[in-house]
Amino acid sequence: MSGKRAPRRSRSARSTTATWAWIGGGVVVAVIVAMLAAGGRGGGFEPSPPGSVTIDQAREGPLAAGEVVPAFSAPAIDGSTVRWTGRPERPTVLAVWASWCPHCQAELPRLAAALDRHPGVDLVTVVTAIGQRPGPTPPEYLASEGLSFPVAVDDASGTLARGLGVQGFPTVYYVGADGRVVGVTVGEVDAAQLEAILEALEA
Repeated sequence: MSGKRAPRRSRSARSTTATWAWIGGGVVVAVIVAMLAAGGRGGGFEPSPPGSVTIDQAREGPLAAGEVVPAFSAPAIDGSTVRWTGRPERPTVLAVWASWCPHCQAELPRLAAALDRHPGVDLVTVVTAIGQRPGPTPPEYLASEGLSFPVAVDDASGTLARGLGVQGFPTVYYVGADGRVVGVTVGEVDAAQLEAILEALEA
């Protein structure tokens, strides 16, 4: 995994409907937000080139608590490379999102703001389904929100999204320092729930 988590800013959290799946807590609320489909082109921002994205394995569904996030590598939005080695060494939030997804647009600033209060937890993200639907490009969205963190850019085939078992946006994995998943959320999570998750992850 590369890139040091940079300061992040957010605007006020909007009213949301959460899809909550805290594995181990057994609480599930609402429905998966959006189904993943293969990438696309548009808006002047391209998915990563074929062959530039790798991941150790593919899945049919989200990773479960206790499973290890598979190692992956992909070009980063800033021109560097994001590498996930399987052991992040620090608790890390791994978020998979699409820039056109309204739930992602609401959740990422909230997540960034929450992580500013938890400096012991890193943030790495994967942007996927690029150009699949109308909306801002990933750089446009990040600039509009003043967000800065490592962003791996998926390819048009959705290699990373499929490898991470993504079925809805945003999918967020909460990963311990040993690389094992502690919990997962799909869709938006309210501030209080998010704070509780991060406190448990950082403990």
